[in-house]
Amino acid sequence: MKRKLVYLLLLLTSNFTFFNAQVGINTSNPQGVFNIDGAKDNPTTGVPSVAQQANDVAVTVGGNMGIGTTAPTNKLHVNGSNPLRLQGVGAGNSSTDPLLVVDANGVVKNIGTLGALSIPSPAVFRLETLQSNFLQSQGAGGSQVVPMTVIKNSIPGLTYNAGTSTITFPAGTYQITFVYEAIHNATGCTVSSYFVDFPLNATTSRIHSTGSHSEGALSNHGGTITYATTVPANRNWTIALGRGQSGNCSGAGMSLSATSTQVLVFRIGD
Repeated sequence: MKRKLVYLLLLLTSNFTFFNAQVGINTSNPQGVFNIDGAKDNPTTGVPSVAQQANDVAVTVGGNMGIGTTAPTNKLHVNGSNPLRLQGVGAGNSSTDPLLVVDANGVVKNIGTLGALSIPSPAVFRLETLQSNFLQSQGAGGSQVVPMTVIKNSIPGLTYNAGTSTITFPAGTYQITFVYEAIHNATGCTVSSYFVDFPLNATTSRIHSTGSHSEGALSNHGGTITYATTVPANRNWTIALGRGQSGNCSGAGMSLSATSTQVLVFRIGD
């Protein structure tokens, strides 16, 4: 039994050094209150070199822990090439989870959510089938739903009902662009006037567009209507194009072009 105890003491003292309440493993010169020298290459006196510290783990009297350094300046200070790997991290929520960045000194910081940074997130809708005699039954001030298809949606929480051409928004600030192209061949039709009722909070805001073209010919005309707005959560908006009051076109003869008629939605912040 005595031999076993002596052997155990020798084994412990060969790997651990206790000096002035400092603990060293594989080193007789612990840096801080606790120091593991993985490669047993630290000097017996003085401060280890950068290369020697690369395989060390150390804890200071202030409670800072260093990996790859014996002089940590933060509660956890890791020094090395590609020093951090997190395996099995779960998916976050880009609307509510804060983003992490690394400053010039390598310190990890929180800079808020993606929405707070006002980085645009797009959604794209496109008319896939030409709409003949579009707005034929509508007088000035009337509108007609445009049956678009969602091409891309990278806005978290935004949904689209293709059956009713209705977008449901998460709360935020948006830029919405309605791009249209049409063909007219009606006699006496030289000015086409359209409007879009964009969503604004719980109401709408009407924005007009007017374009001139040749009379009685297959005359292409088009335009872009852009509006910046804010909407509350779960605000619904049906994609529709209306007949404005400043045009002189009515009845049959107008076709809303496929592919080139689009709605672009950009979420630009909270």
